[in-house]
Amino acid sequence: MDASTLSRDEEAHRLHRLVGLGYGLTYSLAYGLTAWGIDAWVLARARAELAGARLAVGLPLLLLIGAAAGAVAGGSARAGAWVGVWIGAGALIGSVVGLMPYAGLSLATWIAEPRLWGETTYPMGHAGAARLAFTVVLTACAGAAAGLLGHVAADKVLRLASPAGQTRGRRWAWLALGLPVAILPALIGDEVVNRPLRAGQKTVHTALSAGPSGETGQSEIAPRASSGLGYTLHRVTHNPQALSQQTIDAAFEDDVVVRCQVSDEALAACRPIAPEFEAWMDALIQDALQGGSGTALAPYAGRVSVSPDAESWLASQRGAMGKRYEISRDTQRGGWVIMSARFGTGFALSCYFHGASPVVVDHCSAG
Repeated sequence: MDASTLSRDEEAHRLHRLVGLGYGLTYSLAYGLTAWGIDAWVLARARAELAGARLAVGLPLLLLIGAAAGAVAGGSARAGAWVGVWIGAGALIGSVVGLMPYAGLSLATWIAEPRLWGETTYPMGHAGAARLAFTVVLTACAGAAAGLLGHVAADKVLRLASPAGQTRGRRWAWLALGLPVAILPALIGDEVVNRPLRAGQKTVHTALSAGPSGETGQSEIAPRASSGLGYTLHRVTHNPQALSQQTIDAAFEDDVVVRCQVSDEALAACRPIAPEFEAWMDALIQDALQGGSGTALAPYAGRVSVSPDAESWLASQRGAMGKRYEISRDTQRGGWVIMSARFGTGFALSCYFHGASPVVVDHCSAG
């Protein structure tokens, strides 16, 4: 083999790998924008918390997977290698899509609120796990087709390339050959994984946007609907067996928070919740001042539960507290609410509440 033949083979191999890389990036970009672009748009219109978080966290991961799969597959001229690599890449992409509403949103929450770092802010549950498995299988199957089409695209570009290994820009349009097998499973993934989880926030937003009405469940939010105040919708909990049953908090700019129950995309009931958190925080402090007797919290049995660690820690801080204090709501992220109290002694504490039925006091800390 002479030097010129070897050089042409090297150029062909380089171009083949470059096409694979471009194909992988095109596929994963189309998949990510479809799977999470629609979701981000709907959630942003519904004023949902972290509306674009899945897109922001998930798309870079998909681009890395697509680029790696494309570069590896592009190193081979065999169709079987392309199919095998893309089946694996499809399974990884499906895993990312299935995990993003849970692990992805938890990561985004930790970044937005470092005090919640390490907490499971969005637990998956059985229904989420089943949808994850479905998405992995679906996208792996689509990956087989994507691999075959990617091999065809690489072969076409290589055939159309000049002897110098250069090809005209319009011939790179073959990279779009895999778009249908990216967009279709992404649409299905959004329907299966994302839509049931955003349904609760969309339902509450629709009720608020519609204005006052006599419909069931709107008695508490009807006065807020015409107030013109901005609000953020938090997904507090969802039924791990049935994602259609959710608890949604509407947190308004004037610090009023309304907690709503949604079932099968219908508003079941709403009630003001912020005063309850203040009452629970006050009861926690009163019990601590009484040495952890539990007397002040007794009237709220069944509605709020305090972990043993939180109870013992609060009782141990009795000496630093005082009878004069101010309670405030620091922040809410998903189903986690951080309540704070500042004492006349200069001591300050924060307690971390989460969940809905019952609300659980996970732990408290100083400062």
